[in-house]
Amino acid sequence: MMKKCIAILLLAAAAVSCSTVDTREAEQVKETVKRYNAQLAQGYATMNMAGLAQVAEEPQTAKVYFHMAALGEGRIRMMSELKDISFKDIRFAAATSASVKTREVWDFRHVNIDTGKVQRDEKGFVYQMKYHLAKKNGAWWVRDAAAEGEEGKNVATKAAPAVPGAGKGSER
Repeated sequence: MMKKCIAILLLAAAAVSCSTVDTREAEQVKETVKRYNAQLAQGYATMNMAGLAQVAEEPQTAKVYFHMAALGEGRIRMMSELKDISFKDIRFAAATSASVKTREVWDFRHVNIDTGKVQRDEKGFVYQMKYHLAKKNGAWWVRDAAAEGEEGKNVATKAAPAVPGAGKGSER
């Protein structure tokens, strides 16, 4: 009977410590996604994605950089603001790998670089996002980010909202 009680206590202690680690890791993952989005918005506004390298791996940073550069070649600067983010699912495939699903609401403004004239203004654009993160040297890094349904299609994240009235509406 005593052995059984000790075994139960040890299992309970292990379960509590595991949930604490998972909770702490989940909070770190959430903060990484939030920092990623802040750096992304700042990078588009300043047309400099260097800050994104503080939170995202190089291939993801490059993907976003190419979209920003394409906008710049079209003489467009994108101003974006994350209005709301809710975390729908966080899963850990391993101690160093996580996937996150979010629902994000963004406002976008495309401004002509030469004239300062607003060419497109969209409010309340909803993204269903999926992030893949990797933990390296104790820190979480965004490995990949894409709107759900766009993984593997080489689409930059939060690049530009769908054209209103193009059949999909503003919900992705």
